[in-house]
Amino acid sequence: MSLLVVHCPKCNKGLKLRDESKLGKKGKCPKCAHVFVMQRSEPAAQDEDEVEFQLATPAPQPQTTQPVAGVAAHWVPDNAPVGTPQQPAPMPGMQPAVFNPNAPQTGFHPDAAPAAVSAPVSIGADLEGGAARLKELKRKSAKRRNFAIVAGLLTSLLVGGGVYAVNDYQAKEKARLAALERPKVDEDARAKHEELKQTSEEAKSSSPTKGEPIAANCLPLGTRMMISLRPAELWKPQSRGEEIRFCLGPFGTWAEEKVKELCRFEPAQIEHALIGILPGPVGQPPQTAVVVKLVADARKSELITAFGGELVESFGYPVYINEAEDRCYLIKDLRTIAIGPAESAEDMARSVEFPNPQSDGIDALLPQTDAERHVTLVFEPRTIDAFLRGQNIFGKDVEALVRQTLTFFNPDDIDCVAWSLHFGDKEFYSDMLLRNTTLLREVQLSDAVRGKVKELPFEILSMVEKMNPQVLGPRKVIGRFPAMTQVFAKSSKIGVGTRFAELTTTLPERAAPNLALGALLAWDESTRTDFNAQQMAPVKTQSTDSNLPELVLDRLKMKIDMEFARAPLQDAFAYIADECKVDHYIDGDALKASGYTKNMPNTFTMNDTGLAGIKAIFDAPQREQLCLVIQQDKKRFLITTLPFAKEQGLTPYKFE
Repeated sequence: MSLLVVHCPKCNKGLKLRDESKLGKKGKCPKCAHVFVMQRSEPAAQDEDEVEFQLATPAPQPQTTQPVAGVAAHWVPDNAPVGTPQQPAPMPGMQPAVFNPNAPQTGFHPDAAPAAVSAPVSIGADLEGGAARLKELKRKSAKRRNFAIVAGLLTSLLVGGGVYAVNDYQAKEKARLAALERPKVDEDARAKHEELKQTSEEAKSSSPTKGEPIAANCLPLGTRMMISLRPAELWKPQSRGEEIRFCLGPFGTWAEEKVKELCRFEPAQIEHALIGILPGPVGQPPQTAVVVKLVADARKSELITAFGGELVESFGYPVYINEAEDRCYLIKDLRTIAIGPAESAEDMARSVEFPNPQSDGIDALLPQTDAERHVTLVFEPRTIDAFLRGQNIFGKDVEALVRQTLTFFNPDDIDCVAWSLHFGDKEFYSDMLLRNTTLLREVQLSDAVRGKVKELPFEILSMVEKMNPQVLGPRKVIGRFPAMTQVFAKSSKIGVGTRFAELTTTLPERAAPNLALGALLAWDESTRTDFNAQQMAPVKTQSTDSNLPELVLDRLKMKIDMEFARAPLQDAFAYIADECKVDHYIDGDALKASGYTKNMPNTFTMNDTGLAGIKAIFDAPQREQLCLVIQQDKKRFLITTLPFAKEQGLTPYKFE
C-alpha cells in the first residue's frame, strides 16, 4: 500500500502519513517541531528520507478525566495569506491576546477542507496538568465568589440590622412619648372595675337572704319574662308584705286575683311561684306558664281531680292535658306542680330534671338570683318594647308608665334585667342586675346607670310639679315622692360582675310602703294630668322654700321620721339633710385619720329633730371624735372630727 507524504511547510521535510483521514488535521513536524495543517502532497519515493508522522492532537480516547481546556475558535479572512497570524478578537471581560510573530503558525491550503482551529498542544502532553489548572482556576473563582457572597451577606445584615435598630428605637421612643402624654386609661379602667366588683361583693354579703338561685325547671322554651313570688309570706296577715299590698291599692288586689287564676291555689298555700310569659304571634296576647311549690304536700288524687285532663305518658314524664282549657299539668311531686299551654307539654316534660335553655341574657342572670327574695322580675327590655309595639298586653293607663320605665332600661344598653325586692322587718332591700349588651362594657353601663339614678328624682320632680291633686292626703304623699326617690338614689351602690352591672339599695323598712304608695298615687294622678299643657297648677308640698327657716340650725331643729337599719353613715346623714332641706358635707380625710369610715352602720328609730338624729349617730360606741360644724355662710352642716376642727379653726356645735 502506497503511503501519503506530507511536507512540512517550514523545513520541507517529507512526512509519511498512513491514514488519509488524517488530512486537514494538525500535525507536528518531528524535525523542526513546527505545527501545521496537513495537506496532500506528491507520493514520496521509496528512498526518500521519510519519517513516521504523528498527529499534533491525539485521537479521541474514552474520557476518564476532565476535558482539557482549549482556546475558542476565531475567524480567519479568506484573503489572508497562508502563514499570516490573525489576532482573535478578545472575549467580553477578557484582556486581548498579544501577538507573537515568532510563534509557529499554521499553514493554509485553499483546497483544504475547513478545519477547526484550536490551541496547539504538544504530542504526548500531560492532559492531567490542564485539568489541574482548570480545577485551580475554578477553585480560585469559587473562592472569590464565596468571599463576595459572604461579604454581601455581612453587608446586608449590617445595613438591615442598622435600619431595624433605628426603626425599632424610633417606634419605642414614639410609644414612650405617647404613653407619657396620654392618661393611663387601661390601668384606671382596671382599677375602677376592681373597685366596682368589690362593691358588688360587699352588697351580696349584706343580702338579707341566702337562698338558691331561681330554677326554671318545667318552664317551656321561649320564656322571655319571669316573675318569682313568695305568696305565703307576702299574704301573711300583719306582715310587711300585706302592708305593701294595701299601699298598692287596686294593683295589689289585681295581683292577688292573678295569682289565684294562674296557680289554681290560694296565695297562702303557695311557698313559691315562678310565672313565665311566652310571647305569641304579633297582635295576640302572650301565653303563660307557672311552676308552683306548695307550703305542704297535697294528695295526688285531689290534684288530678282539681286539674282534670287526660294522662299522656309519651313525653317521658306523666302529663295531664285538658283540651277544653287548652292547658297541661305536670305533677313533679306532691308539692311541685307545673301548669302551661297544652302545646308546650313536651317541653315541660323534658325539663323536669334540667331546665330548658332560654335567651342568653336570662340564662346568664338566673344563676345570680336568690329564690328567697319576696319578688324577682326577670325580663328583656327588647321584649317589653316588642309588647308595646305589637301585642299591647298592658292596659291603656299602664302603657304610659311602662313606656316611661323603659327609658331607664334602654334596650340598646341593657340586654336583660333581674330586679329583686325583699321586704324585711328591719330593712327594705333592692338588688338590680343589669346585663350589658355587646356595645359597651360593665363599667360603662355602671356609669350610665349611676347617671340615670342621679337624675331620676329631678325627672320625677318635673312631672310632679305639673300635677294638681285635689285631695289633701294624696297631695302630700305625691309632693314628697321626689324626695323619697332621691333618698333611694343616694342609698344605692353601683357595682359590677361578670357581664353585668349591679345596683343595690338598702333602706329602712318604712321606705318600702312609702315608695309603693307614692309610686301608686303619682302614677294614678299622671293618668289625669295633661303634661303638654303650658300652665299647670303648682303642687303644694308640706314644706316649701318660702316658709322654711333661714338658718341651717333652725332647719335641723325640724322634726322628721328616722328609721335606720344598719344604714351607712353617709346615707344616714344624707337622709337627715334631705329631710331638713339643707346641704351637708362629710370630711372623709378627717374621718379616715381617726379610724372612721363612711360605711359605719347605724340602727335606730325616732321621730325627733335632725339634730337629735345626728347626736344619736355620734353617741354610738367609739365615735367620740365626731363633731358637727354649722356653716351658715355655705348653708350647710359639716361632719368632721375634733382634731381637724381644731386644726382648721372651726367651732364644733355643742349639743344640749
